[in-house]
Amino acid sequence: MKYLDQDDPFELVGTGFPVNDPETTDRETARCIIEEYALTGFTAGEILRLFESPLYGHPHAIYRRRGSRFVSVLVAEVFGDSR
Repeated sequence: MKYLDQDDPFELVGTGFPVNDPETTDRETARCIIEEYALTGFTAGEILRLFESPLYGHPHAIYRRRGSRFVSVLVAEVFGDSR
């Protein structure tokens, strides 16, 4: 097993690919992200702030594309809140 060196040229890189229905893809992806963070103990408010933060690239990209209402509806569904 090779350990990662500080000057190792390999980085984690995300790549995009075409999808048939971008909104459905964003909905399913965001829902998975929300569920994962909820399972690790994040509150609904913390997850909403995570999507608002540019430090979390993929969730924030969905937030920018779809808006806060899109994300808050999904968070409410996961947490069982019928706002």
